[in-house]
Amino acid sequence: MVLLADYRGREQSYVKHVFLERYLEALIFKTASVYRHIVYVDGFAGPWQSANELFKDTSFGIALNALRRAKETWKTKSRDVKMTAFLVEQDPKAYGKLATIQPQFHDIEIKTYNEDFISLVPTIVADIPRDAFAFFFIDPKGWGIPLLKLKPMLARQKSEVTFNFMFEFINRAASITDPDTVAGLNELMPYGDWRQRLTAAADADERKAILIDAFTKNLQQIGGYSYVVPTEILRPLTNRTLYCLFYATRHEIGLKEFRQCQTKALDAQASTRAALKVEYEVAGSGQQEMFTSLHDMGPNETAAEREAAKKAAEAAVLELAPKAPDHITYKQLWPMVLTKHAVRLTEVNAICTGLKKKNELIFLDWPPHAKAPKDGYRLQRPAQGAKLIIPPARRRS
Repeated sequence: MVLLADYRGREQSYVKHVFLERYLEALIFKTASVYRHIVYVDGFAGPWQSANELFKDTSFGIALNALRRAKETWKTKSRDVKMTAFLVEQDPKAYGKLATIQPQFHDIEIKTYNEDFISLVPTIVADIPRDAFAFFFIDPKGWGIPLLKLKPMLARQKSEVTFNFMFEFINRAASITDPDTVAGLNELMPYGDWRQRLTAAADADERKAILIDAFTKNLQQIGGYSYVVPTEILRPLTNRTLYCLFYATRHEIGLKEFRQCQTKALDAQASTRAALKVEYEVAGSGQQEMFTSLHDMGPNETAAEREAAKKAAEAAVLELAPKAPDHITYKQLWPMVLTKHAVRLTEVNAICTGLKKKNELIFLDWPPHAKAPKDGYRLQRPAQGAKLIIPPARRRS
C-alpha cells in the first residue's frame, strides 16, 4: 500500500500512485480471470526520488506488488496465472537501481531495458505473447512523445494504457513558436485543429479543455480505443493542473473500474492538499491549533465537483434516452455517461432509479422488486404529452 510519508515534497506523485495502485489491483485481478498471462509495461520506470528501500513508492513497485497479489489470490482458487513485467529506463543511474529489483519478485518474470522506450516499442510488442493481456503505463518526465510511433503498442487489441499527459509543460509549450517545440507538440498530437482552436480560446479554462480534448481524440484515434478518460492532478498548494492521467480501454468494465478508482484518487488529492495547506499556514503563523481546526471543519474540495458531475450526468441520461416508442439498453447508456462525466456506475444507477420514480424515465423490463437497473433493461423517455403507462415487466424464461 502506498504511504503518504514516502512522498514528502512530491505529493502529486502520491495521488498518481493511489490511482495506479487501485486501478491495477482491480483490473489485473479481473483480467486474470479470463487471461492466463498478464504483461505490465512501464516505459519510463525510473526510479526517481524513491524514499522506500523496496520501491513501494514507484510505479513499477506498485505494479509488481499488484501482479504478485493477483497471482497469489488466483493460486488459492487453483488458477495459475503467469505475470510478466517489461521495465524500461534510459537513464544509466536510475537503471542501475531498477536492475536490482528481480530478486524481490522471484514469482514474476521481469525484463529490464536500459534503452530509449520509443525505439524499443517494436521489440516489446513482438515479445508480448499473443494470448496475453497487456497493461501499458507511459509516464515520461517530459512531453516529447511521438504518439504515432507508439501505435504498434497502443493499437494492440488485448491491452489498455494509462498515459501521463504533462499538461502544465504542454500548455506552456503550445504558446512557443520555436520550430522544434512546434514540431514536438505536433508529434504528440498529430491530428485535429487544436492549434487553431487554442488561438481563439477565451480564457485558461477553455485552453485547458481544448488541449485535453485534443489529446483524448488523438489517443483514441491512434489506439482505436472505445473509451478515453482523463483525471486531473493539481499542484499541491494551488488550483492549477499539473498533469492529466489519461486512461484508455476497449471495454466498459475497464471504464467502470476507472471511475471507481478515480474517486479514491481524488479523495486522496483533496485530503493531501488540505493537510499541506494547513502545514503551510502553520509554518507561516505558528498557530497550529487554529488552522488544524479550520481543516477539520472545511468541506472536501472535491465534494462540490462531485455533486456538479452527478447533476451533469443526470442531464446526460435524459438527453441520451430516446423518446418513446424508441429505446436503448442500459448497457448502451451508462458507458456513454461515464465517458463524459466523472461519476461511478453506482451513481448512474441511483440517478436512473430516481428518474424512474419521478416518471421521467421508463424502463420496459424492470421487474417489480428490482432496486437498480441492469444492462439488458430497455429504457426510454415518455413521449411528449403522452399519458405515462408503465408496461409490465417481460417474463423471463
